[in-house]
Amino acid sequence: MISNVKFNELVNRVDLMATRIEELESQVKALADTQGGEIPPGMSPLTTLATEFGISTKKAEELAHNTGVLLIKQKSGGFIANDVKFREAARLVLRAAKRKYGSAYWFHPLLGKFQMSGGIPK
Repeated sequence: MISNVKFNELVNRVDLMATRIEELESQVKALADTQGGEIPPGMSPLTTLATEFGISTKKAEELAHNTGVLLIKQKSGGFIANDVKFREAARLVLRAAKRKYGSAYWFHPLLGKFQMSGGIPK
């Protein structure tokens, strides 16, 4: 049988999890409400992030999908992504990309062959 103390601990943990789930649901609802509206803090349009790293929007989308960065599709047709996580993933992947001498194309197993203007990100 479960002692009274352990039972109270379990009740407290369930209450804590329930409040955390409510917080997460409200965050998801807030993100869903911004579909096509204003962009929430900490998120940026994927086109802006792609331009910052000198890659195409399609390759930026592929990079986000392959590295597990959350992408949210807006009603306008574009995507928004978490700033910090996308930049971190892009730096890791693009620094690891290789280019043959004299070639305009770069290669990374996650992205395949792509062009990058501006060189390797700092």
